[in-house]
Amino acid sequence: MPNSKPARVRAMRISYYTWFIIGLSALALGGVTVFALISYRETQGVMIAEFQAALREETTLLETIYQLQGRKALTEVVTARANANVDSSGNEPVAVYLLTDAKGKKLAGNLPAWPSAVSAEDESSLQFIDPISGDTVVAVVFLLYADQRLLVGRRAVFENVGRHLWRNYAVLVTTFLFASVAGGWAFTRLQRRRLGRITATAERIRRGHLDERIPQGRRRDEIEALIGQLNLMLDQVEALMQHARSTSSAIAHDLRHPISRLRNELEVLAETTDNPETRQRLEGLTADIDQILRIFQAVLRLGRLEAGAYPLHLETVDMVELIGDAVALYEPMAEAAGRQIRFTGTSCRRSVDRDLLFQAVANLLENALRHGGGDIEVSLQAAHLSVRDHGVGIAAADRERVLQPFVRLDESRSTAGSGLGLSLVRAISEAHHGRLQLDDAQPGLIASLWFDLDEQTAPTVPDGVSAAR
Repeated sequence: MPNSKPARVRAMRISYYTWFIIGLSALALGGVTVFALISYRETQGVMIAEFQAALREETTLLETIYQLQGRKALTEVVTARANANVDSSGNEPVAVYLLTDAKGKKLAGNLPAWPSAVSAEDESSLQFIDPISGDTVVAVVFLLYADQRLLVGRRAVFENVGRHLWRNYAVLVTTFLFASVAGGWAFTRLQRRRLGRITATAERIRRGHLDERIPQGRRRDEIEALIGQLNLMLDQVEALMQHARSTSSAIAHDLRHPISRLRNELEVLAETTDNPETRQRLEGLTADIDQILRIFQAVLRLGRLEAGAYPLHLETVDMVELIGDAVALYEPMAEAAGRQIRFTGTSCRRSVDRDLLFQAVANLLENALRHGGGDIEVSLQAAHLSVRDHGVGIAAADRERVLQPFVRLDESRSTAGSGLGLSLVRAISEAHHGRLQLDDAQPGLIASLWFDLDEQTAPTVPDGVSAAR
């Protein structure tokens, strides 16, 4: 199966976008919070200053009443004002008044006694906590004749306003954070979906579907512009690949006929010559030309298969019988090399091109005989064929490369072959909506061929190299 680590890495990288959005939102929110706190403190200071100015004016008025009309009139006015100034609920008085004698005895007002935290200093402005209600009181103290004390204050209603503001601000912050997280999640999900289209298409192209293109949306942003450029690049790549295939096929087609005539002439010369040495050399040249013709035939077939121009002659075939015939064909070669081919399989009938699939099985067996070692194990399970040898195998870094046309590893240069066998097997598997895969058999190499599959039901690619759809 494909390694799931890249998917986790992609998810981790995508989550960075969400964290970036949340971090940016938190930074903006922190800035707004600092600004709100500074603004609140400055507004509070201005309101306290205004309270104190108003209180001084009222205290001056009460002092004037005292000077002109005496203590009795002042007591009546303080009592009247203390009873009249209540808040809208009628529970707590908004204005605070207290008139005492020099010893602190209450003469009038709505405070039970002189606050212990308030010093009797003339014309002092201060704040204290009401011991009964716990409210903050902004007050002004005046000393009258005979050291009588007058305290006039206002409960700090701005603190209630501040509490409401901070409560509303907390709701706003919570809503903002939730919106940021939701927005970040939605943005990440959208980008993952769009990038997922690119990744999925790239994966299908990597598996051989060169005609695939990345679906484009209606947005006109940088990602859609990138998708457009990638699709144009893929069009160019496909055109170049098609040109290369058609060129190689054309060369092989044009050279096959003159080389065939050359072969026939050499064969005639070998039959007519009386010199054994010359005949042997001519027969050797004929064998070499036969090898060239086989390569040309393989190139032509490979090009037509990859271009989708090779018509499949489908028929229902007993797969055990077909693979058994291929094994029987190569058993003498294996026995001559002191090796064995063991075949096990379950009955399976599939609609395939008999000749092409026989060619694929033959190429796998020939590859195992030429480049592998030890006995060869062939297994058929439903639509899965595996051919395993016990040789040195192929390094993981080279398994993708050997599936390309004309690629031969350095250690196989001394053996016969053209480097087209596995490429042809891959093309045949893809023509049957299947795939070819190479894995390490420890020891040796195991070549797995899935056929007669579609993309929806094809098994997941295990760790290794997929040359497939």
